[in-house]
Amino acid sequence: MRDGFALRAEDTQTVPVTLKCVGEVRAGQLWEEVLRPGEAIQIMTGAPVPQGANAVVMVEYTEGPVQGDVRVLREVRIGENVAAKGSERLTGQTVLEPGKRISAFELAVLASVGKYQVTVYRAPSVSILATGDEIVDVAEQPGPAQIRNSNSFSLYRQVKKIGGLPILLKTAGDEQEELKTRIRSGLEADVLLVSGGVSMGKYDLVESVFRQLDIQVHFESISMRPGKPTVFGTWKDRWIFGLPGNPVSTFVAFELFVRPVLQALLGLQAETLPLVRGELQSEIVEKSGRTAFLPAKVTSRAGKLEVLPVKWKGSADIFAAVEANGLVIVPLEVARLQAGEAVEALVFDELDYAMEGRF
Repeated sequence: MRDGFALRAEDTQTVPVTLKCVGEVRAGQLWEEVLRPGEAIQIMTGAPVPQGANAVVMVEYTEGPVQGDVRVLREVRIGENVAAKGSERLTGQTVLEPGKRISAFELAVLASVGKYQVTVYRAPSVSILATGDEIVDVAEQPGPAQIRNSNSFSLYRQVKKIGGLPILLKTAGDEQEELKTRIRSGLEADVLLVSGGVSMGKYDLVESVFRQLDIQVHFESISMRPGKPTVFGTWKDRWIFGLPGNPVSTFVAFELFVRPVLQALLGLQAETLPLVRGELQSEIVEKSGRTAFLPAKVTSRAGKLEVLPVKWKGSADIFAAVEANGLVIVPLEVARLQAGEAVEALVFDELDYAMEGRF
């Protein structure tokens, strides 16, 4: 494991000691002879330790070799600087469990054991459909009653980060046949995300179209803020989500409900929500009567987590959300939280947070 000299640890019980240097072994070479008492061999990192040797003294603790002798200046323990066969994994042991994402270390492990072909889960395709007569493309100049499409792009990023294959569909207006055409096209993917058109308004037509297409709706409302009008349905082996139209609501609903489904389709092990506990920095008054997930900035100061609610103007305020790195959770039964109270916050790793250290 180090550049130095392979030797018998027993020969270093009294130091300094002079040993006979009988040769050199480099990485990729094999020393065929057995090392005898009183002998040492110069060895490089990565080389196999010769038979008879049971330790390696680092080169920093030696002098020489001079005229075939090396002087060892410190005692060495048996096994020091030697990686024994099987010390990392034994033959027959599992090196990677199913349900792990293959990153740099996993790739290195696969390469180390010669697995140049492995079976993996297919990345799920995810259709993303924004709806609403007021929505225009990001490259367009919106009129006085219009807004640019931002939900498709935030959802694209969220899907991409998990490992799904996002597919952006053309925006659909609030008209039955157009919606039906777009949604039917979206059902070609493994998962369909529809943002907007799932509330109680006269032109919120998404659920009506779901029924026309025989999509089975399992729930259509969640007792939370933001994100109450979140719809979940299935069609054959497809997963369908109707997400609220307001951008912050869309983001929150995705993280709480869509992310776990995509993780399951990717074969990943179930993950717990990234919850942290910290001290609330300012008062929160919550009158919605629902569990609230409010934008907040989580920081670490002197080893303690602090949770500061971000001032926002509601679930359409994505500009305020940019200042947050998480969501402070206000439980259903709580109407007021005082500064100094301990609170839980949901932290999103894709948002940049100023931490003194990871928690």
